[in-house]
Amino acid sequence: MEPLFKKPTGSFASYTLKDTIGQSFDGLWHTHEEYELIYICEGKGEKVVGDNMSELHKGDLLFLGPNLPHLFRCDQDYPLKYCSGSLVIHINNSYLSENFFTCPEFEPIQKLFKRSKSGIRFRGDTELIARRIKNLFNREKTESLIEILFIFYDLTKDYEHVLLASPGFTPTFGEKDYHRINIANQYVMEHFKSHISLADVAAKAGLTKAAFCRHFKKVTGKTFFTFLKEYRIGHACKLLMQTDMNVSEISYECGFNTISNFNKQFKTVTGTNPMDYQSKLIKSYQV
Repeated sequence: MEPLFKKPTGSFASYTLKDTIGQSFDGLWHTHEEYELIYICEGKGEKVVGDNMSELHKGDLLFLGPNLPHLFRCDQDYPLKYCSGSLVIHINNSYLSENFFTCPEFEPIQKLFKRSKSGIRFRGDTELIARRIKNLFNREKTESLIEILFIFYDLTKDYEHVLLASPGFTPTFGEKDYHRINIANQYVMEHFKSHISLADVAAKAGLTKAAFCRHFKKVTGKTFFTFLKEYRIGHACKLLMQTDMNVSEISYECGFNTISNFNKQFKTVTGTNPMDYQSKLIKSYQV
């Protein structure tokens, strides 16, 4: 299924609507100049926004600022993978940006646009926003733009939000920079259960080990091995939630050679150990 685009006619389009339901997520680390409000209609996997990595869920509502790198990846074994997709509003940075909302009445929206530079996840009735985005496809272009402004206004007053990327993350890179990062991401996805050699992944990216380490840290804000550790622990968390595997089995399934190292790295990333993490999950299911 091809993406469904709706662009206002004429050369002065301030927004674009996009419907990708039924396409899944490609897992490409990418960036673009537009602001992006995205609702995840269906999908389960992971999302990376700047230097933040977290689980991707149906109902996620995110607001991403211009040139903020991000990716969405669906679990390969997710049964509804081929039904997954999103509803998206792309806001043209040339016409609608934080500078557009300079009058006092627009101050809350201006602050929201400023905070989007770190990426925002909203908490609240996100399905209501999804229905409103869906309805935009059937509206006249000026009416749609006014409704988009109302959506952002309502997001400022009716929804809590959390910032995703760290305050020090300031992306200043282009498409060529992310090509090598995508190669590394793909390599990790395919080999994280076994030993990963820095020499091998650097060679895949066409760089020396030292150059690859510098490039990865410069673009993503974290070292390659920090990324690898967080990816493995993220997978371990999913196994703890979704399977009956014990901690030892999960440890080796996620590429850790010893349980002690797994426990240490798990606590570094999550703040707790695997057994306590699983225990909290069980209690939450019983509530």
